[in-house]
Amino acid sequence: MSHVPTVRLVGEGEMVEALALCLRSAGATQVEADADLELWVVPIGALRSLVRERRPGPADRVILWSRGLEPGTGLRGSEVLLSESACLRVGALGGPLLPHELRRQSPCATVVASPYREVTRLGTAVLRSSLCRAYATADLAGVELASALVEVFTVALGAARGLGLGSGAEALLVARAAVEGARLAARVGGDARTFSGLAGVGDLVACAASPDHPGHRAGLALCRGERLPEVATMCDALLAKAPGLPIVTGVRRVARGEVRVADALDVLMASAHVGEWDDV
Repeated sequence: MSHVPTVRLVGEGEMVEALALCLRSAGATQVEADADLELWVVPIGALRSLVRERRPGPADRVILWSRGLEPGTGLRGSEVLLSESACLRVGALGGPLLPHELRRQSPCATVVASPYREVTRLGTAVLRSSLCRAYATADLAGVELASALVEVFTVALGAARGLGLGSGAEALLVARAAVEGARLAARVGGDARTFSGLAGVGDLVACAASPDHPGHRAGLALCRGERLPEVATMCDALLAKAPGLPIVTGVRRVARGEVRVADALDVLMASAHVGEWDDV
């Protein structure tokens, strides 16, 4: 009889409940100690404190759901974990895992990213079922950065809707988001295909379809002329890694109150680039 992987869920909130549904659907065994794999659901800003509290070691395997980049450092979640602990076998979840849809037993999908095959093997094994399709990739940096980019691009799509733009404009934003994702991946040594998959475009389409998504609400707030320093900070961290991201740059300028949403859109539409995949 083959060994049934054991997993420990760390965190709280609706995403933990959603992952618990996936684990039960996959027949995974949840334990409180000595698990084969730990799934941590924690806001990126609280991750460093949690790592210091739990102190995972070389024998542990940890997969993170921590979207975005750490405020103040611009580090990815896995970089925070590696810098604060002796843990080596680290991974991340990405993609369109939507708690409200999982509660309705609507099928979803995720991607498990890690350079360690044992981590992706265990991660897909404990999540894959008729409820959740789990894919694997070695592109850890690409998946984590894709999740951060999705947060910004969802703001851009929310702003587009706030202006009353049509589906053609939204399609333009999604397509150009894929190019910017590939451009960022090229700068950090990631896989240029990652943002075109579940962790990028897949996640963006799902987030953009939800009017209750925080990014959508933030985009509407920008249309009302509000300044959003936390959005600007995220954009700053992404642009520090890859300056040539026009949508991210536009969102940053609007979030700082430097220009209006309509003005940022005009700049994007006036771009001199004509090659669809220039500089990728």
